[in-house]
Amino acid sequence: MARARTATPWRQVRIPSTGVVAGVYVVLAFLLTISVWGAPSTTYVGEGPDPLQAMWAIGWVPFAVGHGLSPLVTTYMNSPTGFDLLWPDPYAVPIAVVFWPVTLAFGAMVTYNLVVTLGLALGALCAYIAIRRWVSGTIAAALGGLLYGFSPYMTGQYLGHVSLVLAGATPPLALILLDEIVVRQRRRARTLGILAAALAVAQFFISQEVLLTEIMAATLVVVILAIMHRDEVRARAGLVVRTLGVAAVPAVILLAYPTWLQFFGTDHVVTAGAIHGTDIYVTDLANFVVPTVAQLLSPQVATTISSHFTGNASEWDAYLGIPLILLLFVATVRFWRVPLIRIAGLVALILSLLSLGPHLHVQGHQVLTLPLPWWIPAHLPVFEDILPARLMVYVDLAAASIFAFVLRAVWLMRSRFALNLVVALAVLLPLAPTLPAPATVLAARTPFTSEHSAQALRGANVLFEPLPSLDYPDSLLWQRTANYTFSMLGGYFIGPYAPGVQDLQRTIHDLTTRSVTATVSPSERVALLSALRALMVTTVIVDPTVVTPGAPSLFTQLLGSPVAEDGFLVWQVTPG
Repeated sequence: MARARTATPWRQVRIPSTGVVAGVYVVLAFLLTISVWGAPSTTYVGEGPDPLQAMWAIGWVPFAVGHGLSPLVTTYMNSPTGFDLLWPDPYAVPIAVVFWPVTLAFGAMVTYNLVVTLGLALGALCAYIAIRRWVSGTIAAALGGLLYGFSPYMTGQYLGHVSLVLAGATPPLALILLDEIVVRQRRRARTLGILAAALAVAQFFISQEVLLTEIMAATLVVVILAIMHRDEVRARAGLVVRTLGVAAVPAVILLAYPTWLQFFGTDHVVTAGAIHGTDIYVTDLANFVVPTVAQLLSPQVATTISSHFTGNASEWDAYLGIPLILLLFVATVRFWRVPLIRIAGLVALILSLLSLGPHLHVQGHQVLTLPLPWWIPAHLPVFEDILPARLMVYVDLAAASIFAFVLRAVWLMRSRFALNLVVALAVLLPLAPTLPAPATVLAARTPFTSEHSAQALRGANVLFEPLPSLDYPDSLLWQRTANYTFSMLGGYFIGPYAPGVQDLQRTIHDLTTRSVTATVSPSERVALLSALRALMVTTVIVDPTVVTPGAPSLFTQLLGSPVAEDGFLVWQVTPG
């Protein structure tokens, strides 16, 4: 007769430590971004136009797939030429796939906020899992994951770069994979190669810049290991080479077309140099010890100094704080014989140096003409578009590993909770981010969403005045909330405007800044109408709240009386 099964008392149910740590990270991430969750469809984490660009792309992918269009190329912005999303918004594809139901049910802004929030927790969790490979203590590894996942790099990038927050999970995963391929070598080359290819493909569609810097960081680690263990290189090289060979096949097959599209497609970006410059988004030497507006403990004297750093607040990522720097130095000297400490210390030092960029900056000023090591990649194609300051993500991971190791070592040597608590608080408190996370509340205006507007603008190619751009990104929001009913000239993207758009804008600006009543000669009228028709413009929409004074008068002379629609002035362009 079978024994009756007895229920296990709930007090005896053991929850895996990884699940508990993950839950804590998620709670902390939601508490940090709590300011947006009261109204997540009208408030977003961060500041500036970059989040609006990201939301546009997140919404575009489901719309494009649902209408049989390519999710990677669009003419709905920068019409009629269009652009490909692989330069500014490759992350939209994986986000759209994973969060498709959320986007369809609640909109792209809710998805954006959710990805930023969960991205912080995911980065911390992946770092925790990676650190546990070398640090046995759960609490020590969890605090290391906390340092990494909520580091100044991550809480700086969530001001506008959802891709880099999401990509924060991949360096720890790449570290785990690198450890398996080069050091532990417990699995077959086929398995490791497939995993490496999957990570590379996923990273390509999250952030190609991070994929490239991950390869650089991994190469650095391998070189350090090879120097440290020269006698083992020959024995381990076989599996490494076979793994790379296996990984190359699916990676090349899956990424061949997207790579061709990005670098050789009809709408690819062509520049004479780095898109963002090479000496702007660099680590300021003072940033290692001077907090910025992104830190909770940042006195005015510190923010006065940091406000002069080059770039912007989202790229001031190098703050480590004096306590952590001292801990890293002492630990590296004290535990130099420990492979983890030796490798992490060297990686942190080398990548910190590279993050300084081509030339040394102190408090926003270039102080030496002598070039630094990054000068070399800053003059190489593709590498020149890497922002050196973002290399700090790997420094933070190395620092988190050393921090966790020290906490565990102190506990094993002293077994004093108070001592560990003091060390942890001394390191983590200076790094604490501003609470709550900066958030932006959008104006309630959502034009072109009524049934009448949708019907009138369906299939229209719109010239907004002012032209949609970095300085006027609201039209991206309106196009998204109107469910991409219309296409538009201009936009906020990486790449050249469609031919003729800038010439048209210069002409409009010259005519409309003269006075409230624009005077248009017959030849100018013919030229403007020809330009509008050449660009296939069917509708002109003027925002009277921000437009130059003479714009309504100009378009009235060209196209007749406007129609008022949702607070805008709307003209129809008749075919020539």
